[in-house]
Amino acid sequence: MELCLKINNMTKLLTLVELDKEVLIGKIKDFELRYDLELPISFKQLILDYNVCKPVKTFYKKNNLEFNLNYFFGISEDKYQSLSENYETYVNRMPDEIFPVGSIDGGDLLCMNKKSDELYYWFHETDDWGLEGVDKWPKKVAESIEEYTNQLILPELPSQQEIEIAKKNSRVKITPISVKIKNEQREKQGLPPLSFEEWQELLNG
Repeated sequence: MELCLKINNMTKLLTLVELDKEVLIGKIKDFELRYDLELPISFKQLILDYNVCKPVKTFYKKNNLEFNLNYFFGISEDKYQSLSENYETYVNRMPDEIFPVGSIDGGDLLCMNKKSDELYYWFHETDDWGLEGVDKWPKKVAESIEEYTNQLILPELPSQQEIEIAKKNSRVKITPISVKIKNEQREKQGLPPLSFEEWQELLNG
């Protein structure tokens, strides 16, 4: 298998699973025969050059869409990183024209058009065709892998104000069972039990 297309000027990529190139070529051929799918040349080149990998910059923020890429799938015995495992799991849960090529935070996926280099963001809550009545197309994010990776930025850190708001709004859920367990722990420490209201005040102020 000869691949003439190179991915140029790409954001730096870090290989997570290293394999000999001849092994990768063989595994790619096995995949294509097994699923009767010829992978887009650019994605095959990505696997040959980096296999399972992730960019140094992983955060996408454009056109009112934000998400963080965990890694691109490739040849791996880890089912979460494996292209074939993810293909089998998700291919019937999205349009026939696309297939999963990357893991995104929150159980979402980066997908690629089978006939071109176009990339799409598959959101599990609204784009899962395995759910009754769902036939929404995932949102297109780039014309190619190169375009996509060149748009990535470093993950944004929350501001101090956002952290304080999150702390203020966060509450520990108190239930009768949790009160019982906590009081049993107190008893082992030789401490008296607390009422439901006392636990509520202690944990949530």
